[in-house]
Amino acid sequence: MPRIPVQLAPFVRAPNEALLLLTSTLDASASWLLCRFLCDALSPDRDEQQKDAKKVLLVSWLRDYDFWKQEVRKSTGLDLGGLRAQRKFAFVDGLSALFLADEVEKPRGLQQLPARPIPAKGPPGLHTLSSTSLDHASATITAALDALDPSSSTLVILDNPDILLAAVPALAPSDLTSFFLTLHTRPSVSQVLVHLQSDLALRTPSVPPQPLQIAQQNLLVKTAHMSAKVLGIRLLDTGVARDVSGVLRATVHKDSWTNIGTLGQMGDGRRGDAGLLEEKSLEVLYKVQGDGGVRVFERGAATV
Repeated sequence: MPRIPVQLAPFVRAPNEALLLLTSTLDASASWLLCRFLCDALSPDRDEQQKDAKKVLLVSWLRDYDFWKQEVRKSTGLDLGGLRAQRKFAFVDGLSALFLADEVEKPRGLQQLPARPIPAKGPPGLHTLSSTSLDHASATITAALDALDPSSSTLVILDNPDILLAAVPALAPSDLTSFFLTLHTRPSVSQVLVHLQSDLALRTPSVPPQPLQIAQQNLLVKTAHMSAKVLGIRLLDTGVARDVSGVLRATVHKDSWTNIGTLGQMGDGRRGDAGLLEEKSLEVLYKVQGDGGVRVFERGAATV
């Protein structure tokens, strides 16, 4: 089975200078699709002369480097350790040390274990966030970008930065969207892919609405409006099925993609005389196999 099935390839290819949004839910993980974005960027397609390999900077607030290293190797065969050594891949860990700063006030009367020391400088290609400050994140990401091979452009993947909305009550959704746009304007960055949660409990305000629900909904809407393409992963509306892992929906905004191949024959969009896609949406089903492979198919089609 190819690392990226033919039916999936248009979903993980983006034009230069693009901001992309990927949403998922707790019961429909997006890690398998993020791995394919990594694979597409880091593995040039020899059948397409215009498709050049890029560098990738992955910033993850919910998953550590070991998770991604194993997941990427299992699903695509890529060696992130080797790519780090070639300065084609870098990782920013926003999970392990984010809340371990020594200045955190200790509650009275409680004995706490000492915080793990945060290394001043980690192994090459590995960087650590030790603060929830967006200024700190920006400085760390800048250092990671500067350390990559300058010969090609970089795809930046931001995995679950929305955790900061829950961790930092004073943080506004507009602060995060400004952060996304600032990254997008860096000369060495060709695309920024933002992965956010879209669980119903976060998207649908309760009565009365909670601040986190309102903030998450605003962040999703603002980021979607800024993005050239929005991908969404969810379970089937009818629930869990043995032969289907979930639904993948793509919405392409007007004039954002050209020559997208098989997508031009699906969905409800229209193709203009110049080959540009106007507003367009389509859905396919997918099945993630136990060996890390994935199959993508239309509704009613067999998975084998």
